[in-house]
Amino acid sequence: MSSLEKKRRTILHYGTDRVVLLLRARGLNEMGYHVLNASDGFEAIRLAAHEHVDAVVLDLDRNHAEVALVATEIKRCRPQLPTILLADETTPPDRAHHLADALVPRRDNVKMLVTALENVLTGGVGTSSKTLPE
Repeated sequence: MSSLEKKRRTILHYGTDRVVLLLRARGLNEMGYHVLNASDGFEAIRLAAHEHVDAVVLDLDRNHAEVALVATEIKRCRPQLPTILLADETTPPDRAHHLADALVPRRDNVKMLVTALENVLTGGVGTSSKTLPE
């Protein structure tokens, strides 16, 4: 994907840790993506429903239940919207797989996230650069 194509891509990035959101958004911006951050579940759902968003990145951080609810609602409103879940190795893959099209370990760098984004944005839904261990 050329850098010009990436600049046209808008990523909705949701998580409850604002510092992590800002740091990850900075990295995604540097890689050519436009990032809409949401640290509130209602805001994430509103952005997904009413803004032009090419993909969603959900950070399964401290509040697993809230992130799961947000993911479920986003998929209900926009079932074709590619979704990536950032999760720890302790997240059961069977629970996480129904929430997202790709899984990326939270500890990975932004380049690994960008690889997963490129996969889901180019039709490689269901694949990612890394998956969580079984």
